[in-house]
Amino acid sequence: MVEVISVEWLSSVEGQTIIDEASGFGDPLTASTRLRKKYASIDASRITQAVSQAALRKKLQNRWGITGADFLLTEDGLEQASRPLVAQYRARWIQQRFGTHAHVLDMTCGLGFDALAMAQAGLKVTCVERDENIAALAAFNLRNSSAQVVHADATDFLVEADVDVVFVDPARRDPQAARKADGSSYRIFNPDDWSPSWSFIQTLSQRLPVVAKVAPGIGDESLGTWDCRWISADGDLVEATASSGGTALRGATLLSSSASEPLSVAGGNNTSPSPLGQWLVIPDAALVRASALDYLADRINGGLVNEHIAWLTSADELSVRSLIGLDPAPAMVLHVEAVLPVSEKLITQEVARHEASGLTVMTRGVNINVDALRKKVFKNKTPGAPELVLAIYREDPNNVALLCRRIIA
Repeated sequence: MVEVISVEWLSSVEGQTIIDEASGFGDPLTASTRLRKKYASIDASRITQAVSQAALRKKLQNRWGITGADFLLTEDGLEQASRPLVAQYRARWIQQRFGTHAHVLDMTCGLGFDALAMAQAGLKVTCVERDENIAALAAFNLRNSSAQVVHADATDFLVEADVDVVFVDPARRDPQAARKADGSSYRIFNPDDWSPSWSFIQTLSQRLPVVAKVAPGIGDESLGTWDCRWISADGDLVEATASSGGTALRGATLLSSSASEPLSVAGGNNTSPSPLGQWLVIPDAALVRASALDYLADRINGGLVNEHIAWLTSADELSVRSLIGLDPAPAMVLHVEAVLPVSEKLITQEVARHEASGLTVMTRGVNINVDALRKKVFKNKTPGAPELVLAIYREDPNNVALLCRRIIA
């Protein structure tokens, strides 16, 4: 049975006070024990919910660096919610595409993070949420904005005539399935098993422009002629944004919390291999997904280490060093110290020749237990020394291991 969240009580002065008190304890068990004793007249289930809210607020703070005091949250809602950096970028993009004050129908608003960013940008936002509990949470989270929340099923919702664009973020996790060890839910990889399904979203796009937040692993067979842009935030690939009515354009957008402007790169190209040089360049994952590696290859006067692996190489030091210090950072830059066969003995011997405080093992196209390999080949830690990076990739006839140093500004 799904627990009914006491939104009215949690949002009350009493509820907010107890959430704040719970935030002051080191762990939820202690908080529950102490607060149930202190507030014996309050139903224990409400105390439990207040303690859960305190834990979720702390998670929100740790994950995105924003206070949770203005929000009521759920675990599943946080898993699917857009980072504020991404939500703000998408709101600006919708403004540029559909107008400064366009009417956006957020068909699957969840906790309301995307709707909040759009409303704060000046867009008119109508939110739809089929779960009554979540709709109430969204209404609380959006209480200080112009966004309106409607409790309804998106698949049955009658779209108003003045809607300019539909935004949809389909549920891509199964809340009913068994949880992982860390408490997170499992992703749903088949787009037609999302809620609403990709088929429904495609049908909807025949009537209205649609912008959809989709899984980064979505393939061309699902996208068809939809345009798609893969988005990374502070170096993490977080999502892809697909838009209907396009011509199958592909691209990548890199966002950074410390940069005023994103880096947007056109994709959909095939990058050529290049002879292995003294430099290894590991591209941002959004560039990889968007097939946008020509941006880097041209800049470093290089190419792929081989046609199967999305790592780049170059012998042009000056060109490679031009990547260092860029914000957003399009790639990690490594200097190749040694080129080796994938032999534990030889790698161990070579690693021992270099002082290092740690060893990071990266692989592409090979099946290796990186933790086990690291323990076998890295024997002597030198505190204060720069780390080493062992990059192993598929190559014919023999796989290749590159022992590298990371180059930073």
